[in-house]
Amino acid sequence: MKRHLTPSAAIAQKKLPKKMMAGVLAVSLAPGLALADDAKSSDTAQLETIKVQAEQAPRGSYNAATTTLGKQKQALKDVPQAVSVVTRQLIADQGDINMKDVLKNVSGITFVAGEGGRSGDSIILRGFSAFGDTYRDGQRDVAQYNRDPFNDERVEVLKGASSMLFGRGSTGGVINQVSKTPFAGEQVEVSGTIGNNDFHRETADINQALSDTAAIRLNVMNTHDGSPDGISAQERFGIAPSIAFGLGEPTTVVLSHMHMKENNTPMLGVPFDPNTLQPIDVPVDRYYGLQGMNSEDITADISTVRATHKLDSKHEIAAQLRVGRYDRQVIVSQPQLRNSPAGTPVTDATQLGYSGKLRGSLNETQSLSVDYNGKFDTGSLSHELLAGVEFTRETQNAYSIRASSAIPNVVGSVGDPEGFYTGGYTRHRSNDFVTRNLAAYVTDTVALNQQWKVMAGLRMDQLEGTYKTYNTTTGLQTGESKRDDRGLSYRTGLIWQPTKASSYYLGYSSLMNPSGEAYQFDLSAGLSTDKQQPERNKHYEIGAKWDLADGDATLRAAVFRTEKLNERNTDALSPDVAILYAKRHTDGVEVEVAGRLSEKWEVFAGATLMDPKIDQGWANNAPTDANKGAVPKYTPKKTANIWTTYKVTDKVTAGVGLYYTGKRYAADSQSVNGQPVKFDANKARFAPSYVRADAMLSYEERKYNVRLNVNNLTNKKYYDALYGGHAAAAAPREVQLTVGYKY
Repeated sequence: MKRHLTPSAAIAQKKLPKKMMAGVLAVSLAPGLALADDAKSSDTAQLETIKVQAEQAPRGSYNAATTTLGKQKQALKDVPQAVSVVTRQLIADQGDINMKDVLKNVSGITFVAGEGGRSGDSIILRGFSAFGDTYRDGQRDVAQYNRDPFNDERVEVLKGASSMLFGRGSTGGVINQVSKTPFAGEQVEVSGTIGNNDFHRETADINQALSDTAAIRLNVMNTHDGSPDGISAQERFGIAPSIAFGLGEPTTVVLSHMHMKENNTPMLGVPFDPNTLQPIDVPVDRYYGLQGMNSEDITADISTVRATHKLDSKHEIAAQLRVGRYDRQVIVSQPQLRNSPAGTPVTDATQLGYSGKLRGSLNETQSLSVDYNGKFDTGSLSHELLAGVEFTRETQNAYSIRASSAIPNVVGSVGDPEGFYTGGYTRHRSNDFVTRNLAAYVTDTVALNQQWKVMAGLRMDQLEGTYKTYNTTTGLQTGESKRDDRGLSYRTGLIWQPTKASSYYLGYSSLMNPSGEAYQFDLSAGLSTDKQQPERNKHYEIGAKWDLADGDATLRAAVFRTEKLNERNTDALSPDVAILYAKRHTDGVEVEVAGRLSEKWEVFAGATLMDPKIDQGWANNAPTDANKGAVPKYTPKKTANIWTTYKVTDKVTAGVGLYYTGKRYAADSQSVNGQPVKFDANKARFAPSYVRADAMLSYEERKYNVRLNVNNLTNKKYYDALYGGHAAAAAPREVQLTVGYKY
């Protein structure tokens, strides 16, 4: 019987264990031995079944040689842009449980604290909002929820404008989660984690072959993440079943679904001190939220069907259909200092009040993409061609929530912030939004010879949308705006590869981002008119990539510049907000190393130095130079990270990590009586820079492992996310013990 095997991504492919090498040798020699036996005898004989067993390598790698970010499998050195890949092994070693954990390994990324009409992950990449730039398996996943890596094989980050590949958005880059899929084999991995602050997490990853060409896979997660204050917490449950047919065959079909439910008790953070301009200096175990007004309930369901057909060894067609539904309701309070002007010290007696941030929405998406990948020659030129079409429909039905009882202006003090809300709530329709986007794209990578490659791509997007607003008291429609935008995006690159271990490139890309791409239009010029022009972006990059340690590690470096025009504040529930900047840019340099530098030593490290500036701001529906030269809010000039492990013995691995984030401002404009004034950074609220340290110690056998993680080793007090009026403190020292079993 012919058995088609598809290797698991969890199995290390470069260096095979001795038992696996013996098995491969046995399979390779079996046909020859059978022929020799036939030559000796003409009698019909039944060959003895040879059972081959292979041991799964206990550890994977931090180095990813390939990526699927470009809608085709490519070597990272063939991509003329910076790409960071956080592998499954790195996620496991660190015990990462959310996207903030995962993306701490990618320099140039920071997070915004909850508020502004949003919940869930709000990411800043190279100084630009990546709210619309989160993807799963190459399709947009912009809806608002807290992403968990329990069903991720890896997380890929493509940096720089990439609208040619992904369409609208994509100024600072794209974050793409790659889902786990079934493979032809058997695997069971279960783990349980306990830690301080009432932390526990349970996961399971089970793969079962149904036949030679079919398999099923199930990933399950349950997490309770408490906090030092004993009130705020995150509760998540996820389940992701999938089934694959045709593994190893020309036609493969994978059906999958991911369901995740959250019931969180949030705390937005603490207000800023008007004297120090930093977050108020209070203990991290003190809860600054209004109890009874502190719930976040989100349900996400994502169903996907993917079919691929190999026409031959060089040509493939793939189609992916996805339906997503995201239901969220957020009832949360923001702490605010009362009667505390600058010059008055903030003490435990300073009055504290709250304002309600209450909202909800139902988002639904339907997306279909069809891609062709082909390799062919024209004369002496070798081509790798990608061509595709994409259709996406997105809807949002948003509502505001009103407290039925008045929220007291003063409910406590800085030293005793305990406050309760015991009233009820009513829901009121806020706005509806529907968009339809049709796109076609093509990109060709041409090998001119053994050393030189040229890449060029073009994408056309047409986005049609309708936005309606309603009176949140009467429910009557108050406005409607329609928009039809179309435009081209470009991408080109020149690659020089003088050796197999080195690659140098020049890259350029441009981006058209239509006005209605993120569930809103600019209605500030009137409810019936949308005069805001599409965003325009340009990205320039020069870089190099090198293989190290015989290909077990990679080193890359890049110098870049990204420019953006007509940038909007894409606040999903604030349609009266126009744009943030008429023009701004980010210049920067970046380095990263990932992989195994020796048999025992592995590292994942990076650093990004940026010079982000506003060239021209926007106020009162007109350009302004009041904040010219200011650093865009939430954007640090310096970020760096290093995580390294060393195999003390064949079974014991020790690891340590350091993470640095520079100073970040909570605002980049100032006004007096509603009119913009010259920006003064010395009067702007900010979160100070910080260095955080982590550590890990693990013991691994073939079938089980025990791992101890200590996060924030030095118990550093710092703020890992901020917004205009508050900043969120990171967790103090966390100690977590994980026990896992696999076969």
